Amino acid sequence: MKTMIALGEILIELNALSPGPLRHVSYFEKHVAGSEANYCVAFVRLGNNCVYLGRVGEDEFGHNAIEWLRGKGVDVSHIKFDSSPTGIFFIQRDYPVPSQSESIYYRKGSAGSNLNPDDVEESLVKSANLVHSTGITLAISETAKEAVFKAFSLNEVRSFDTNIRLKLWTPEKARETIMRLLKVHPVKYLITDREDAEILLGKVEDPVKPLMEYTDVLIMKEGPHGASVYYEGRKHFSHGYSVPVRDVVGAGDALGGTFLSLVTSGFPIEKALDYAVVSSALNVTIRGDQENLPSIKDIETFLERVRNS
Repeated sequence: MKTMIALGEILIELNALSPGPLRHVSYFEKHVAGSEANYCVAFVRLGNNCVYLGRVGEDEFGHNAIEWLRGKGVDVSHIKFDSSPTGIFFIQRDYPVPSQSESIYYRKGSAGSNLNPDDVEESLVKSANLVHSTGITLAISETAKEAVFKAFSLNEVRSFDTNIRLKLWTPEKARETIMRLLKVHPVKYLITDREDAEILLGKVEDPVKPLMEYTDVLIMKEGPHGASVYYEGRKHFSHGYSVPVRDVVGAGDALGGTFLSLVTSGFPIEKALDYAVVSSALNVTIRGDQENLPSIKDIETFLERVRNS
């Protein structure tokens, strides 16, 4: 069993049960979410261990998050309770663009944003097989950003998902901070998409070559079309699947967390991506970011049914 350390903010997601603008929605479904938490659950679901470093409020939502993640098998023993509230966000579905979701955050000054370098236990991070974080954690506060830089300095096997959220910072700030992190601490695995790559590099004909300067393995998410992996001068594309879509939020985390767990366990890179794309497809068929994250058996059952259909 391999161990990943993840740093980030755990959030409570309130997902609209009906489509349209939130002003007309009366009922919501509650889920535990947050990109790194989603990665953790996917990583654990496939037979590995994830230790979460972060903070939650000493409130009902904070206790909910701890109990939920513990129940999913995540090591929550290093999560700290904080006097600030647990952050929340709402999912608005099918408005203003049909078949797309919008995240509306209430997280400024949250417990998760109080993550700081003192929360990064050196011996713990050094002993892990992998340390992971995202652009979201870099964006939520200066102290959270410093925590990521510290953690990445302690372990040479690093994973990073760009996950640029322009509601949290400007394109210029995202570019400056993420590129500085990658230059100081190149990563083993870099997970991104075309939109984020354009923010980081500007409009270039092919973002793959410049991004490969900072990573050994590049995952380029292609939404419903699938994803591509670039490594050792090779490219492998894994196609997407036509599935009924309920909510796309968390699909990229499902892909990334599944991929990392499988390659860390020794799966060939291309097979790991093929399985990760299935995980992403299954994730969008339900509301909530973590409830439908599959096991290896689930993924192989899906693939078998697709081949025989």
